[in-house]
Parts: sequence; C-alpha cells; structure tokens
Amino acid sequence: MKLKISVLLTILFSISATVFGQKEAVKPAVETKPKVDVKTPEIKTTAVKMPTVQEILAKYVQAIGGKEANEKIKSRMIKGTLELMSSGIKGTFEIFSAAPNKSIMKISLDGIGEIIEGFDGIAAWSINPLQGNRDKQGEELAQTKLTYDFYRETNLSKLYPKMELKGTEKIGANEAYVVVGTPDNLPSETFYFDTKSGFLLRYDLIAISPEGKMPTKTFFEDMREVDGVKIPFKIRSILPQLEFSITATEVKHHITVEDSKFTKPKV
Repeated sequence: MKLKISVLLTILFSISATVFGQKEAVKPAVETKPKVDVKTPEIKTTAVKMPTVQEILAKYVQAIGGKEANEKIKSRMIKGTLELMSSGIKGTFEIFSAAPNKSIMKISLDGIGEIIEGFDGIAAWSINPLQGNRDKQGEELAQTKLTYDFYRETNLSKLYPKMELKGTEKIGANEAYVVVGTPDNLPSETFYFDTKSGFLLRYDLIAISPEGKMPTKTFFEDMREVDGVKIPFKIRSILPQLEFSITATEVKHHITVEDSKFTKPKV
C-alpha cells in the first residue's frame, strides 16, 4: 500500500498542473474496466496527409482558449475528492498554484492522515506519514519542474524540444493524433490530441517516485466551464495493479496567494 500511495502522490502532483486548463467540452473517452496490464494499443499510420506537430499544438492552444486567454490567469485553486479503486481508500485534496511555476497540494486520506506536496519554483518537497519528510532530488525533481510551468499548455514546444507525430489511435469513440514529446534528460511522454476538437484526451508518462518508475495512463472527462475556460472535473489514471480517480468539486482563478504559501513548512 505504501508503494501505491507514493505513486498516487507523484501522479497527482504531476497531473494537477497538466490537465486543469482545457477550453471547450469534448466527449469523454469511454474505456472498459482495465486489466492489470496497461499496454498501449497499436498506433495506426496512414497515407493521408497528416498535420505537423506545430499545427496540432496550435489547434490545441486555440481549443483551450488561445494563448492570451490562458495567460490572463495567474493563479488557481482546486478542491475535490479522490478514490483508489482497488482498495476503496477515499480522501479529499486541495491544490493552490501560481504563475510562473509554484504549487502546493494537500491530501487527506481516510485512515492515513494529511499529506503535503509542494514546489516553490526551485525546490520540491513532501511531508507525509508514509515516507517521512523529504526533498525531491534528481529525475524526480526534474520531472516536477517540467510539470509545473503554470502555462504548460501553451509552452509544450518549449518544454519538449523533440516532439514527433507517430500516427493516430482511437481513444474511446474519438480519433486522436499520437504525439511523443521528449524533454531534456527525462523519459519521453505521449500526448493524444483529438483530431476534431484539438483537445488533449489522454496523457501517458513514466511517473518517477522514490520507489522507482511507473508507466501511467491519464484520461480527462466531465468538462465544465470556469471563467471562460473548460476544466476536466474528473480525471482517471491507470497503472499496473492500480486505478484511481480524482474529481474536482470547486475551481477558482485569480485568487490571492502569497509566495510564502509554497515554502516548505518547518516541522
């Protein structure tokens, strides 16, 4: 269970900044209940002329409201619930984030207690009753820095110097362009953009935690409008032997948040 919670924290901390910023509703991907393996289905290639990666990214930025609309937002607060499907463990979470790259997440899990993960733009840290208090280092820290660009959605081509279109794949009922992005000194990640709407339907990465590296699939569902942008109020992540979901119950933008909020507490 310690491993599962550790990986859960890593993924929650990664996806909380990655996915809460899409602009227009997209039909939720319908997936059957996962088995243990999380193999990626075969990617289709075609003789039909495909768009360039830059065209796909430009359509994505336009779909989420455009660069100007996204960069008007300087801060965000999200509250919600989470559940580990395999164990039935439930809890609540609260995330505060601010431009350009700061975030803090508090999680309360039934029977475990309160866990805090933070990033002040330079240092990333964790306080929890399972692993103790620690500072993130190495690849884990690098992945956190990559994730927590507040304007990540409009900066993908900068954050991933190498991006390649691999073909198309069905995500539920939707056809998606499969784009593999490779950041500096970290494992590659895969983005699945709806060919019609431009939205990000799925995001695959290798989550780096103290216990090792874990392949994950994340799906975005239940799109709702908040301050002119669309937010996926439900997010599901699938790993070998584990599935969990997080559901947002409240999202606010333009909140006042002091830099000191992201400083590691003295405990």
